[in-house]
Amino acid sequence: MYTESELKKHLSGGHFKNVYLCFGEETMLVKRSAELIEKKVSGGELNEFNYHVFDNDSDISEISICADMIPFMSDRNILRINDMDIDKLRKDDFDALMKILGHLPETTTVIFAMPTLELTSKTAKAQMKKLIAFADKDGVCMELSHRSGLALERDMCKWAKAGGCTMSELTAHKLIQYVGEDLNHLNAEMKKLTAYADGGEITPEMIELLVSKTAEASVYDLFGWITAGDVNKALNAIATLFYQQVSGVYICTVLSGAYLDAYRARTGGEAGKPSKIVAEDFGYKNRAWVLDRVSRQIRNVTTIALRRSIDELLSVQTRMVTEVVDERIEIERLVCQLALIAEDRSDG
Repeated sequence: MYTESELKKHLSGGHFKNVYLCFGEETMLVKRSAELIEKKVSGGELNEFNYHVFDNDSDISEISICADMIPFMSDRNILRINDMDIDKLRKDDFDALMKILGHLPETTTVIFAMPTLELTSKTAKAQMKKLIAFADKDGVCMELSHRSGLALERDMCKWAKAGGCTMSELTAHKLIQYVGEDLNHLNAEMKKLTAYADGGEITPEMIELLVSKTAEASVYDLFGWITAGDVNKALNAIATLFYQQVSGVYICTVLSGAYLDAYRARTGGEAGKPSKIVAEDFGYKNRAWVLDRVSRQIRNVTTIALRRSIDELLSVQTRMVTEVVDERIEIERLVCQLALIAEDRSDG
């Protein structure tokens, strides 16, 4: 498998392969990588004579005809195949496709890209695995995995630099906490920030001013205000969430998740397990950083208080889904009660 940096180095050499395959969880990076490949292979000149696009509904015979074409007014003949669900192809179609790939003219390049089909090497079935193995052996195969943690923060810093600005990893961390880890959302916010910074440094204040938090990020902020005992900020956060038309049931559900995160982090710590192990045990995968964050927020909250809070959340959540209630009043009462529980340092 090629990495992104290895792909760039390969393409800069000018010795192109016949087959390229781009797939993975990060569909935005899949799209960017495929576009980079076709730009480099074509020399930046794509036209109807040397560029042919296919998708999941395309006929294999049409692909075969185009694959054998001699490039006209170009050095290479390029086929772009988007989101073809290889595992759902009929066996005879798949066999025909693999035969085409195995006998491509030297001047033909086929680019498989899955820009919306979320596929990984683990979820791939027999036919897709054969295509992956073929591309990895005789072409270029790239699996664009989900970015998280420090790697994602560094990517944000690179994006800032590409936009003519600078940004620290700490500021990037703040951006990710606000927006989440979806690269499409991050890309949109980075464009906004680089335009505003206008060649300067992107600061935490700019993120506070310009970036819209996800509802989940806002509820996790609410959790922080509650555990810190800042009821005024917690109530203001609730007012903002309801203004954004976030439902009380959703707020309660995400808040329950935050308390469960906190309880797992606390009990794991009491058992001598670092947050990384706790994250693995409970399948947090790309959300492992959440445990470190909530651990810091509950330093002054007892384990018993966390248990009582979870019981209170369950009671309110049950009431909201089984009875007709004023959701805002219920959430405001809940937050005040949770703040009182957080301040309780007693053993029972």
